Amino acid sequence: MWVPRLIDVARTPALWVALAVGGCSSPPGDLREWTPADHQHTDGPSQGQVGAQPTATPPPGLDEVTIVAWRRSCMRCHGVVGRGDGPEGRMVAATDLSEPAWQERTSDEQIAAVIRQGKGAMPAFDLPDGTVQGLVKLVRLFHAGREASPSGAPSAAPSGAEPLGATPPSAAPPNPAAPAPTPPGAAPAAPSQVAPQ
Repeated sequence: MWVPRLIDVARTPALWVALAVGGCSSPPGDLREWTPADHQHTDGPSQGQVGAQPTATPPPGLDEVTIVAWRRSCMRCHGVVGRGDGPEGRMVAATDLSEPAWQERTSDEQIAAVIRQGKGAMPAFDLPDGTVQGLVKLVRLFHAGREASPSGAPSAAPSGAEPLGATPPSAAPPNPAAPAPTPPGAAPAAPSQVAPQ
């Protein structure tokens, strides 16, 4: 009985060796050096690849230059819609430009001055006056976009951050329904009797 098993054990490695030798006997495929001309035949994306998305038109009152300036200079900290949730936003504590309280207390002139001169971790930007005014309009639109959302709040706060205006747990008033903690060594207070309603 052990002879057929021994043959099966010996046959399996022999099969793998035969397959490896057979596969190695064919000549290699195209191994020439890659050149840029190899990709000149493509007119568009291959099937399954994403094509170029049509560019969206800027909001009314803004030009393409303003949008490009926002993307290049502001978006990495302030995020796509100015909520301070860009890739570098948390690191530099970028302001949430859509926050209603910030929008109320900040004038257009102050926004323009910060763009031109910088403030804190934000660098100064040497932009033409028209572009700066366009960025100010765009910042004001972020507030309008926030008010238009169903809840009036950002769809997602930056991870690990509390929404602006929220009371931190340490500053929240104590819950009157919750019993006060008993100091160590003291006897617990008797539970209060509540009359059923």
